[in-house]
Amino acid sequence: MVDFQTTTSTVGKKLDTRWRAGKHGQESARPGQLDPTAFTAGTHYNIGGATDNVIPSGTAVALLASGLYGAYNSTAGSAGDPRRKLAGFVNDDYGVELAPAGASTTGAKPTFALLVHGIVKKSRLPIQAQATTLAAAEAVTGSFIYVED
Repeated sequence: MVDFQTTTSTVGKKLDTRWRAGKHGQESARPGQLDPTAFTAGTHYNIGGATDNVIPSGTAVALLASGLYGAYNSTAGSAGDPRRKLAGFVNDDYGVELAPAGASTTGAKPTFALLVHGIVKKSRLPIQAQATTLAAAEAVTGSFIYVED
């Protein structure tokens, strides 16, 4: 007797790009470098008990004074703080590894693809605290359309 039951298994890296509502802007991503010290474990990476040190695809980022990118935060510091200005989203399909699991991120400046324009499903962004504050971003540098599922 043949069993046509469907089973699911996970192999390799986690892929979740449901936050992009289409390919618009995906091919126009710009290169950037992350400042690992500007991200918080458990909030921006190693979410839900993961230990892979990966900033997920769809994480909102801001251009810092150093020229590196850090986590976007609409309430950081005071008005004019660069973290309040949305630069775009991590556009790497599998996210960006800050450092191999168990390794130090000291001195690391991982490169990534920055989505600077596109159509974004806010409800599918990996960090919901960022998704709920996108309207409060100061002088957004990209051009984004936000849609619902």
